[in-house]
Amino acid sequence: MAERRSGPTPLRYIPAGLLAPSPHVIVDGAPRPGTVGALSHWPGTPTPVELWHDLSAGIVLRALARPGSLPSGVDVVSIDHYDVDGVIALGLLCVEGLAEEHGVLLVEAARVGDFDVVTDRKAALVAFALGSLGGVDGAASMLEVSVPGDVVDRTAWSATEALRVLPTLVEDPERYRALWSDEADAYDASCRALAEGWASIEERPEHDLAIVRVDISHRDALGAAWEGAPLHRAAVHSNTGLLRVATIAGDRVELRYRYESWVRLQDRRPRRRVDLSAVASELTRSEAGGGAWVFDGAGAITGALHLDDRTVSTLDPEDVVDLLCKRLQILDAGPAAWDPYAMPTRPG
Repeated sequence: MAERRSGPTPLRYIPAGLLAPSPHVIVDGAPRPGTVGALSHWPGTPTPVELWHDLSAGIVLRALARPGSLPSGVDVVSIDHYDVDGVIALGLLCVEGLAEEHGVLLVEAARVGDFDVVTDRKAALVAFALGSLGGVDGAASMLEVSVPGDVVDRTAWSATEALRVLPTLVEDPERYRALWSDEADAYDASCRALAEGWASIEERPEHDLAIVRVDISHRDALGAAWEGAPLHRAAVHSNTGLLRVATIAGDRVELRYRYESWVRLQDRRPRRRVDLSAVASELTRSEAGGGAWVFDGAGAITGALHLDDRTVSTLDPEDVVDLLCKRLQILDAGPAAWDPYAMPTRPG
């Protein structure tokens, strides 16, 4: 990697559990005791407006490019959870030269990690690899490293490993095929499903709603499923900008809010989330066989309206979607149930 040309001195990563009240920067999360700078797209965080970006990694890049944006005399940074955007934001602050050499690509990898939107194949592979490091035992096996038997802070282990591999991973993702191949296979299978027509996306922009239909009897359906969804979400989200996604797979249907409508975006203001609890109750009353519908809540990060896993629906999924559209038309004319821009900033 080329020698760092200029910019702030890299910060030191210290796990959140070891920070005590010492001054530090927090990335991709809320302030805690001792926080003197927050670089985060989370709602309510006191990140200066001039640094706002859709992703925390993008906020960090802007802070590095603006002298004086990082707090003077503070050399410690932390995250309090592990995800791709957060660990990339951490790496941009901690790894010498990474921002200058690969900052733009890494922001796109963060976009894959947080929003499941792919704009660059290499960035997607980096994101898939980093995401797999969140599973400590499986990641340790793939990296052929040992995990201390008494490891307690799994976020710290994953973040430390991510910082270790990130410079070589971004240079040559192929070296870490074991970390990303399973997810890449599911993503590719999902993209083929949409191209071949056994999965489809119908857009209803008047409701900010994308309707995904998947033929789960197709011979390739098992290979396209990922993390409980019948299609890898990156195949769906990369093909629609609508932020409410209703998925019909066989006799099951759910509506899920995308993460973009939970955080504080800079490039657009998404339609606000509405409370679907009454819709869940209405659907439950319509069930003939005791099926129960649940709404996770408008404040859940990717909250969904879905059938309780312990019950079976007697409703036609297409009828559920039609009812949902009718109720959204009414609910969208009323107050929002979640507005990340209206939340007061939390003091450091």
